[in-house]
Amino acid sequence: MPNYYLFVVVSIILIVTPGPDFALITKNTILHEKRGGHATTYGVITGHILHATASVLGISAVIAKSIVLFEIVKYAGAVYLLYIGIKALLSKQKNDSENQDYTNTVAQYQNSKKKSCFIQGLLSTTFNPKAIIFYITFLPQVIEPHNNVLLQSFVFSGIFILIALFWLLLCVSILNHIRSWFRKPSVQLILERLTGITLISLGIKLAFEKR
Repeated sequence: MPNYYLFVVVSIILIVTPGPDFALITKNTILHEKRGGHATTYGVITGHILHATASVLGISAVIAKSIVLFEIVKYAGAVYLLYIGIKALLSKQKNDSENQDYTNTVAQYQNSKKKSCFIQGLLSTTFNPKAIIFYITFLPQVIEPHNNVLLQSFVFSGIFILIALFWLLLCVSILNHIRSWFRKPSVQLILERLTGITLISLGIKLAFEKR
């Protein structure tokens, strides 16, 4: 039982610590309302499910032990963060005609943005080497070897994912309520720039981070 408490406490600390996932969710909620934040959240959670499954199957351990594979994942994650960061920096402010076009094609726009937000969240988490390290280093430390290891792996992974889902959905709800403060195009543009700088910084940090 102490293992469960320890795992929950550490998981909460890791989850609430801001990172690229939180930056993406903030940006997409402010720019694309609750649906954008939810789509990004579900992408992030899907990425965690993939990591948890890979951990149980032993794939994550193989990647972590292989210097080449780990570096590939790390640099892929860094390049992706740099890409979406630069994309945010280069985004342009919508003019009136563009806003009118958006109004006329709102359903198509929303569906496209939901897919984009989901993919951003998914790729951000999937190519985050820290997620791999979490599932193959910390997770095994709280598993009791004399009990059903496979079942414990699923339970602990499920607990982590549920906490992450709850926290991120809560963040989306809060951000959506204060979204009215950021509705001005000029403010949204500033947000895009700040998010872009943050993601680029995280990408550079990830690229030069040592194991």
